[in-house]
Amino acid sequence: MSITIELPPEQEQRIATEARKYGLSPEEYLTRVIIGDFSLPAPRMTPKEALEVWKREGVLPIWADRPEDSIELARKLRYEDPEGRVR
Repeated sequence: MSITIELPPEQEQRIATEARKYGLSPEEYLTRVIIGDFSLPAPRMTPKEALEVWKREGVLPIWADRPEDSIELARKLRYEDPEGRVR
């Protein structure tokens, strides 16, 4: 089925922007919205945007409770097994 809808340019731009966030064409995005398929893939983010989201959501700093710096911690984890025995 083919449907034609006349939209103002600002609405077309908004749809195109939303579709790009999900890596979809505007047509595929609207099809999913219209049929109610809200299982859209997660929006694509730049690393900077992801970092901001993780900070806002409390994911970072993930190792804040560790006294060791990252290099020291990596060495420690490399040479210990899960039960804490030195290899």
